[in-house]
Amino acid sequence: MKRLILVALTALFYLGWFADPAVAQAPRKVKMTIPVVAHSMTPVYIAQSKGFFAEEKLDLDITSTGGGGPDIRALIAGDVEFSFTTGDNVILAHQEGKKLLMVASGLNKVFINWAMHKDTAKAKGVTETMPLAEKIKALKGLTVGVTNPGALTAHLAAFVIRKAGYTPQQDVQIIPVGAGPTWLAALENRKIDVALTAPPVPETAISRGFAIMFINNAKGEDPSIPEFLMENLIARPETVAKEQDLVRRMVRALVRANQWALKSGPEQVADALKPFMAQTPPDLLLSGVRSVLPALSPDGRTTERSVQVTQDILEQAGILKKRIAYSELVTNEFLPK
Repeated sequence: MKRLILVALTALFYLGWFADPAVAQAPRKVKMTIPVVAHSMTPVYIAQSKGFFAEEKLDLDITSTGGGGPDIRALIAGDVEFSFTTGDNVILAHQEGKKLLMVASGLNKVFINWAMHKDTAKAKGVTETMPLAEKIKALKGLTVGVTNPGALTAHLAAFVIRKAGYTPQQDVQIIPVGAGPTWLAALENRKIDVALTAPPVPETAISRGFAIMFINNAKGEDPSIPEFLMENLIARPETVAKEQDLVRRMVRALVRANQWALKSGPEQVADALKPFMAQTPPDLLLSGVRSVLPALSPDGRTTERSVQVTQDILEQAGILKKRIAYSELVTNEFLPK
């Protein structure tokens, strides 16, 4: 009899009945949106390729929405559990009474570059080495391409146009052109004169010979943006309240991804990104990695300064009507101790 009981207990152990709950746990399917396929999604791509999501028993279904705006709307509608995207739209959603929370920072510096068609640059006398204040004065009468009307690219375009002393849609036109291939086609075919989005797309236009770098935010060309809510893990308040373990696991995977990237060489990081950015030439993939590494948050913490600077930009762009308290937008309680 004792032998039978021992055999039964041994069988139950190997079936996982007495195993660690985290080990026995079936992978949790999680839906998440991202705005674009770009280097700005490095934390997500590394968490996938290096198995950090898998180690947290998470099976992610990730959808790129071709620019910011639709990604947040899907989250608000409850179609996904998370969005990994820019924090400006969290602030603007809050302004409309739709509350969301940033639970981790992925990138904490603005990582959106501008490219200008070389013929426009020649006509306007613009060079890459000109002072920023002089370059943006050349925007008058031009058409600027952004990914989506509600995306960070649109908000930054309005900010820069106003910074130059002009009025958006009066002195300078802003039109949506989509992301990736459609963005490139619009600029190459001069449907627009200048455009902005995350690397490596502007750099691709430059490498193909039809554009110059207009504003290189990845290298900190605009000193008025020292920190920014560039890419963040965002959830609805009810998810944060009711699914704390899920939120903690998502945050832990992304923080581990950034820490791995910051300890690794650019070549290793580029290799980890290859499956997700297969259309990017190897030289641009590597140069983009070198640009994104300084923007990665080492600990996932969202700072008050980044919230302040982001609200400064939205205010100066004429988009933000009333500032929102840091505590209503951010929680750092799920960060690894």
